[in-house]
Amino acid sequence: MEFIIEPYINVGKIHLGMSADEVKNIMESEPEKFWKFDDDEHYTDAFECCHVFYKGNGECEAVELFAPAKVVFNSQNLLGVSYSKVKDYISQFNDELEIDETGFTSIKLGIGVYAPFAVSEPNEPVEGVIVFDEDYYN
Repeated sequence: MEFIIEPYINVGKIHLGMSADEVKNIMESEPEKFWKFDDDEHYTDAFECCHVFYKGNGECEAVELFAPAKVVFNSQNLLGVSYSKVKDYISQFNDELEIDETGFTSIKLGIGVYAPFAVSEPNEPVEGVIVFDEDYYN
């Protein structure tokens, strides 16, 4: 399934702000529900290719995608591509990335990238991409 990112709006057909029922209908499957973090206000929906996070009011606030999804930003696939290539590409749109040992976050674009060995093995592929709303990291 292909997911095209529109920063702070949607990833594929999943729009930030949707309810869990709306997301379930788009994904055409019943998710497994779980608590990803101890301080979560709402459960997380697990689908085959993504986890969907909700605010306390039940609105979608972030979508974390992984294989077998194809995640595209501005015509560039982000999953399964080398971390260094993705970082260089996203840097064209935001030169103030928040970088750590497992990836980066672009607050400007509402996108984060996970590569477990980003620093030590920058040619290893990106394993996860998160798309989030404006309040997610506040």
